[in-house]
Amino acid sequence: MTELRKADVPPDPAAVLRDPSRLAAVDAVRAVDELTEEAFARSVSLAVRLVDADTALISLVGADRQFVRGGTGAAVRGQGELERLDWGFCSEVVASGRPLAVDDVQDGSARRARLAVAATGMRAYLGVPLFLGELPIGALCVADTGPRPWTPEQERALEQLGASVMSEVRLRLDAAEHGRLYERAAAAAVAERRRSRQLRDLARASLRINAAPSLDSALQTVTEEARALVGTHQSVTSMTVNLRWAQAINAVSLSDKYAEYRFFDVPPAGEGIYVLVCRDNRPMRMTQGELEAHPAWRGFGAYAPEHPPMRGWLAVPLIASDGRNLGLVQLSDKEDGGDFTADDEAILVQLAQLASASIEKAAALENQYEIARALQSSLLPRQLPEHSAVSAASRYLPAAPRAGVGGDWFDVIELSGARVALVVGDVVGHGIHAAATMGRLRTAVRTLADVDPTPEELLTRLDDMVNRFSAESGADGDAGLAFVGADGIGTTCLYAVYDPVAGRCALACAGHPAPAVVAPDGRAGFLDLPVGPPLGVGGVPFETVEVEVEEGSLLAFYTDGLVESRQRGLDAGMEELRQALAEPCDSLETLCDDVLKSLLPEPPTDDAALLLVRPHGLDKARVATWDVAADPAEVARVRARATRMLEAWGLDEISFVTELVVSELVTNAIRYGEPPVQLRLIYDRTVICEVSDASSTAPHLRRARAFDEGGRGLLLVARLTQRWGTRHAREGKTIWCEQVLPAAGPLSGP
Repeated sequence: MTELRKADVPPDPAAVLRDPSRLAAVDAVRAVDELTEEAFARSVSLAVRLVDADTALISLVGADRQFVRGGTGAAVRGQGELERLDWGFCSEVVASGRPLAVDDVQDGSARRARLAVAATGMRAYLGVPLFLGELPIGALCVADTGPRPWTPEQERALEQLGASVMSEVRLRLDAAEHGRLYERAAAAAVAERRRSRQLRDLARASLRINAAPSLDSALQTVTEEARALVGTHQSVTSMTVNLRWAQAINAVSLSDKYAEYRFFDVPPAGEGIYVLVCRDNRPMRMTQGELEAHPAWRGFGAYAPEHPPMRGWLAVPLIASDGRNLGLVQLSDKEDGGDFTADDEAILVQLAQLASASIEKAAALENQYEIARALQSSLLPRQLPEHSAVSAASRYLPAAPRAGVGGDWFDVIELSGARVALVVGDVVGHGIHAAATMGRLRTAVRTLADVDPTPEELLTRLDDMVNRFSAESGADGDAGLAFVGADGIGTTCLYAVYDPVAGRCALACAGHPAPAVVAPDGRAGFLDLPVGPPLGVGGVPFETVEVEVEEGSLLAFYTDGLVESRQRGLDAGMEELRQALAEPCDSLETLCDDVLKSLLPEPPTDDAALLLVRPHGLDKARVATWDVAADPAEVARVRARATRMLEAWGLDEISFVTELVVSELVTNAIRYGEPPVQLRLIYDRTVICEVSDASSTAPHLRRARAFDEGGRGLLLVARLTQRWGTRHAREGKTIWCEQVLPAAGPLSGP
């Protein structure tokens, strides 16, 4: 007797399987299908033995049909029979979600099942659903070629076998899922460690870039850090200028793989694919094939042999705070041989964002430094003047760009009477402000030197000027210290006047290190000077000291940047300077270089100036001095003596002019001055005539009217000589004038 148990009218299996709520079974089947082929094959063999059936199979849910995943028995081997069996009985078991038995398909009571399985040659069927959780994903079915009744025990045994196999399946799925979870967790941990390392390296790179001492160093640091962060064989960082995006400044970093290209230069072409990055301010990432296929890629042409080969390309822009493009960072050839990824792009963009601010700041500081350095160079003497009284050599070494240009200066100023002024000073602070202040002070010193005051008088007047400068800049003039910041003004200065006739040097100091002196026998030391306060303090007097300078001696004037640094105290630096000056040397120029090499092996953090001076005494035979009595009759006698002296010097050609000058100056001294009166002639690079008296009243030029009896003397002197002037002493004054030598060119005359 044929029997259909559990469901007399089973649902349409095709309609049930198309239900969206059942589509999840398809995904579950995919997971089961990968792990359970062996278990299913073992289960169907056991099912045949368990119920003594001819054949058995396990069928799983598919997207639009059932698929056999395990089977045994002759009836399962034919593809046509399998398809009909899948669409028939097994589908109904899955669709119903409960056991289904057919004792004989030829029995009319199993009409629907008979239609599904009649063509397979099987007459008796028993099937149980296979559940994965609450979800039926397939069926375990047995069949016989003849009719047979299926007992409840056989049905329960088959259900238990199905439950057993699904328990094994669930265990395998759980194990696989745990494995996948572990793999994902391990991969996530690796990615997190890599990300953490990159963030740590990114922070370190930011510190290195910010600490870079110059723009070039900052660019090179960015280049090296970019290559290390992403892991590539080559990296290039470029700054661009003008609308053509020419690569103005480049930094290159290459691994040993490209050692032969280590020192290649990127041409400032202003064209090619990198321009797109600069123009659009957006990153670009390409494989090598995409790069070569891009219409903007131009290759390297004739330049290719000098450029390392490309292996993929990643470029990100450097963007200023105002949004304009500063340049770009380009990477090529990953160390792992792969293509650049979105993570590579993300970390490089972060580095570029951090670096852009530092590069923009470094570029601004570099520009300010260049302006300040140009200003300072224009204010310093380009070449020391030639003077018979001294031989001089100088060096100025600007501070490292990170420190900025300072206000150090030096000068050699020609004075009257064949004398020369030697100046060295240092303005506190750095940058354009310090350089501009230095220029003002140097100009002030030269202007005051024309008046020819004593050294302490010059420093006193300079001190007043510094106080005015400080008031103009908003500094507190009553602070009591001249060492103020960049918003104020402060300076030290040493002013010396060397007289080759007397062989003596008068010096006054305003907070500046004392000059070094090297005796003719090579012994070196420092002059013992009363050190006055720095300029800008105000109200404190300066003091002049006169020292005798032996022929063949050497004087060294310098700023504190030469002898003092963070690694070396002032006393230690001065001792090193003393030892360096004591070394024998062929020339002052060579000695300057040797001193700088000895004291400053590395770029200094502060400006350093050095002025070496070798004084020369004037031959006594070239100086003639006469005391003049306060009697107009003395004028003719003094004039005659001057003429005879010029003849002795072989300067007869200028005797007529000299007679007129001597006559006018001596007459004015006797008439308007006070005794004692003295005349001095000096034969140097020019012929100098000096007339001194005890009066402090200085003459001045004026235009004489038609009937005036006086007023033409100084005008005559000014027209006949090269230059003239007045200098004051502690008591009295000196009127002087200079005439060019006959061999030096035509005389100045009316």
